[in-house]
Amino acid sequence: MLSKRIIAGFTAIVLGLIFVAGCSDDDNNPMKSVSKMTSSIRVIHASYDAPEVDIRVDGTVAIGGLGYGQSSGYAEISDGVRNISVTPAGANSPVVIEADLDLEVNTSYTVFAVNNLGSIEPVVAVDDRSQVQSKAKVRFLHASPDAPAVDIKLNSGDGPTVFVNKAFKDITEYAEVDPGSYTFVVTPSGDNSEVLIFEPINVTAGVIYTAVAHGTLDNTDLYDLAVRIFVDNNDGDLFVDLKPAVTKVLVAHASPDAPGVDLLIDDLVINNTSLTFPNNTGYLDVNAGDRGVKVNVSGSMTTVINAGLNLDAGMAYSIFAVNSVSNIEPLVLVDDLTTPAAGMAHIRFLHLSPDAPAVDITLTDDTVVFGNKAFRDYTSFTPLNAGLYDLQVRAAGTSMVILNLPGINLEDGKIYTVFAKGFLAGSGDTAIGAAIIVNN
Repeated sequence: MLSKRIIAGFTAIVLGLIFVAGCSDDDNNPMKSVSKMTSSIRVIHASYDAPEVDIRVDGTVAIGGLGYGQSSGYAEISDGVRNISVTPAGANSPVVIEADLDLEVNTSYTVFAVNNLGSIEPVVAVDDRSQVQSKAKVRFLHASPDAPAVDIKLNSGDGPTVFVNKAFKDITEYAEVDPGSYTFVVTPSGDNSEVLIFEPINVTAGVIYTAVAHGTLDNTDLYDLAVRIFVDNNDGDLFVDLKPAVTKVLVAHASPDAPGVDLLIDDLVINNTSLTFPNNTGYLDVNAGDRGVKVNVSGSMTTVINAGLNLDAGMAYSIFAVNSVSNIEPLVLVDDLTTPAAGMAHIRFLHLSPDAPAVDITLTDDTVVFGNKAFRDYTSFTPLNAGLYDLQVRAAGTSMVILNLPGINLEDGKIYTVFAKGFLAGSGDTAIGAAIIVNN
């Protein structure tokens, strides 16, 4: 699944974990090759809230101080029934994992420590480390305890499925894939909702990968759901993290009589201070995919806008909270942030004054820049020569000026959003006016 995101020209990091195996002449050293009848074993720490651990083989420390997300790398161990135990680093107890493994000769194994600390347990896998020169080999382990069963797909939520219906502690067989660039998408099993989309990655022929989904779905803790790719070739201690694809989202408060609000993405508040009329958040990086977007009255559970949005990777969006508070609603726009040509600026106009009639945006010499825009109407970004402009908002098709906008300075290379705000019949902070957002 995600496995495939394995970046082949890896900028992978060698952990440099040292096996604490005692002196080389210790006949009791469990990691010492005592005969030609040996197996290989490594441990991967995927228990998100567990401390560093020591791993013992038949009672002797073989791996010391293994931290969350790390791989011990492979070491040789004599075959047969071996007792594997895991304790907090530097301590003999408590034993959080203990298992007797019947190790076959010339076979490689990975022991994954999974689940939260209170329920930590092993997942033991046999590793097929035989290379296929024209293919990559990938497999996937679901090690996120609170995440549902998932499908792994290519390119989009309705794209081809790579791994189907993998639940917590499920590990797949290796799949052979052609080398190349892949975009992997995680969806709930049997669904096309895009929980996570990852940046494209290159898969290299001859490389063997294990992808591990770790952390939690709970976005209020410190252990974000993520995918780490371990390389099973050679020492088995290389890894690379998949990078979630992101999109840019700007939220603007354009409801004149609404109180300050909080913005929530997937139920997590992302603004540090209350967002008040007519301010905006600026662009925020948000994971691409299907996101739940809420606007709540600041500091409360009162939701005034609740929308599910599919956010494409690499795009930019503006979400305006518009209309009076009793009818507040979202207006979602895709923002074209293409750099203007030399000597030009880009500008768009939004009519967000709920009780104002349709309007024209004109120059003082009656030239119409944007014509006949009613409430909630908006224009595309339009190129204008950089410079200073005196604009007017007029009742559509007439010379009646509703609002003067003098001294609008459009700088070379800049991108602007101008929106009419407030109530035509308002006063003070809610009086009709205009706000300008610089989009780049």
